[in-house]
Amino acid sequence: MMLTNLRHTIPWFALLSLLTLALTACTSDGGGDQTPVNVVNIGGGDAGVQGCIQPTFPADQPDLSVVRPPQFVTDNDNGQATARPGATVEAEITVNGQTRQALVELKDVSFDGAPVATAEIDTPGNQRLEVLFFTDPNQPFGRYYMKITLCGFDCNDDEVVFDINPDVNSPYERTVFEDGEPVPIQVDSTCVKVFPRGTILIQ
Repeated sequence: MMLTNLRHTIPWFALLSLLTLALTACTSDGGGDQTPVNVVNIGGGDAGVQGCIQPTFPADQPDLSVVRPPQFVTDNDNGQATARPGATVEAEITVNGQTRQALVELKDVSFDGAPVATAEIDTPGNQRLEVLFFTDPNQPFGRYYMKITLCGFDCNDDEVVFDINPDVNSPYERTVFEDGEPVPIQVDSTCVKVFPRGTILIQ
């Protein structure tokens, strides 16, 4: 009887140990030891174990939705948006209640150059925002993504930037800027996915 109970108990201890190690690794990276973490369960899994782990961000900061990540509008079955140079590109982002302004830049994933198109949107918050990019007919072929800057009422005070780091296959990295300067302890990995719906092939 005791052996049977142990057989059922040991996997739970192992699972709890793995989750504890993951949480410890997350809090010692990026946001520092002071930041609590969220276990974001996307796509199933018991108790969020198969989900993604990110810090709990301050409720008074602008933010993106984890469950509705930024995406380009497409009818393609694989979720990968495509467009021809010169076409109008449609995308959507969902922001929280603290967001009042969004600057969305269409950038090449291959290099950190100037954006090829931008869109600025005002919002009352807690909204899904429709984004339109007007591309150049001479636009070079390539894969593009959205760099997103969110602000409250005044971007000069503080802003939250979502960008890829190191590449588009990783979730967005979130950086808080105050008075135009990055806040070192507020650079964190997120669970907001970029690939594939957050990218577009211009070809």
